[in-house]
Amino acid sequence: MTLTPAPPPPDDAADDVLDGFDLPSTWTASAVDTFREVLAARPDLAGPELSALEHACQLQTVADHLDDVARDAAYVATGSQGQEILHPAVAEARLTRTAAAAILARLTVTSGRVQTSSERARSAARARWGSRGGVS
Repeated sequence: MTLTPAPPPPDDAADDVLDGFDLPSTWTASAVDTFREVLAARPDLAGPELSALEHACQLQTVADHLDDVARDAAYVATGSQGQEILHPAVAEARLTRTAAAAILARLTVTSGRVQTSSERARSAARARWGSRGGVS
């Protein structure tokens, strides 16, 4: 199994985004990049949102490790009847990435203004019915 922990930044590199954050050394490079990119887009993250970002990055690290496990096994495992099956780590990595993506989607800024539930419902009705109905 080939694990790729995040490389430490060069001593002379100034990383203003991650300044002050002590990230786990076990995170993969892609998890650190995700953390950096989300913080660059949302420097106001704190409390539960910051914890959610950390959890998403940990899930991304787990998915990367599961990818390594599946790749090392050539994506094949032996089933209960001796048949070749898709390695279970493939599905687990997919599910883990889906969970991380769901968390990250809640943290992403989509516009400068938050819609009310009525506005979201109206937008959904317009998207569904278009010009067929009387939704304005």
